[in-house]
Amino acid sequence: MNYNFCGQFKLILISFCIFLFSIPFACALPAKKNIQPIFLQKEPELLEIFRRAYPDVQFISTYDKAHNDYLITISVNSKESKKKEACLYWCDAKFLPEQEIANKEKYRSMLYLYSTEVPDPEDFTDADIEEIKDFTSSENRKNGAIEPPFLYDIIYNCISRALTEEQIVKVDFVTKSINVHKSIAERISKISKRIMALPSDSELQNFFSTLSRTDGYAWRSVRDTQSRSFHSLGLAIDILPKGYYQKIIYWGWQKQLRPKDWYMTPISKRWTPPEQIIEIFREEGFIWGGTWIVWDNMHFEYRPELLEYKYYCEKIAR
Repeated sequence: MNYNFCGQFKLILISFCIFLFSIPFACALPAKKNIQPIFLQKEPELLEIFRRAYPDVQFISTYDKAHNDYLITISVNSKESKKKEACLYWCDAKFLPEQEIANKEKYRSMLYLYSTEVPDPEDFTDADIEEIKDFTSSENRKNGAIEPPFLYDIIYNCISRALTEEQIVKVDFVTKSINVHKSIAERISKISKRIMALPSDSELQNFFSTLSRTDGYAWRSVRDTQSRSFHSLGLAIDILPKGYYQKIIYWGWQKQLRPKDWYMTPISKRWTPPEQIIEIFREEGFIWGGTWIVWDNMHFEYRPELLEYKYYCEKIAR
C-alpha cells in the first residue's frame, strides 16, 4: 500500500471536514467587517440588567472594532403592531445612536444607584452641602449631562409628541383617573387595587381624604434642564394632596422660599405618601422621587432597570 498517498488523502479529508464545519460560523458573521460575533468578545455585564427589566425586549450585542464598543440590536415585540428593531451603541449604558457617540459626554448613564432611603439633612457634611449646591445650581441644571432618550424612544415608540400621544390611555387610579403610557396601564390598575385593599388606618384615611389630584402624561422637560421628563413618556405620575402649594413637597418650590438652605428641610416637615403605598409602587417597578437629593415627594416613575441595578449592586456587595 502507498502510505504516502494514504497520508495525503487523510490530510485532504480532514481539511475538507474543517471547511464544512466552518461554513455555518462564517455565514453567521455580520456583513460589516468591523463587527465581530459575541462569542469572540464578552458583552457588557450590565446589559443583563436591561434584559431583566424589559423581558419583552430582545437585546443582542455584537462588538464593533471601529468604535471599540458594543452595538446593541434592540427588538420590541408588540401585540398591536409589527416587530420594531433598531441598533444603538452601549456607550457605558447610555444606548446612543452612532451619530451621538462623539457627543457621549453630553449624556449620563441610564443606570445609577437608586437609594430607597431618604437622605437625612442632619447627616450632611460640609462636602455634601457643597456637592448639593453645585448639583442644583442653575448652571449645572441648564448645561449638565442629560438623560439619553434613545432606548426609551424605541421601547415606548415615543420619539415625537404625536407618536407618544398615540400610546396614551386613561386609567382609574384610586379615586381619580390618570393618563399614562399604555404599556404601564395594567401596572397602574394593579397598584390602585393593591392600595385600595390595604387595611385601613389613620394615615391611609388621611391620604384618601386629602387626595386632590393625580397627574400623569404631560409633554415637557424636567424643570430647568434639557432632559425630557418621564411625564412626557407617560411613565410618571404625581400624587398631589389638597393644598399642596402650602405643603413642603418639592425641592424646587422650597428653594424658591428658602434659596439659601432649602436642602436642610427636615424630613419630618415634608409631605410624604404612606410607606405602604411607596412600597407597592416599588414592587411594581416604580421609583419614588422622595429619596432623591432633589426630592420630589409626589413623584413616581417607572424605572425597572434602576431597581434591577440596585438588586445587582446589593448582591455583589454581599
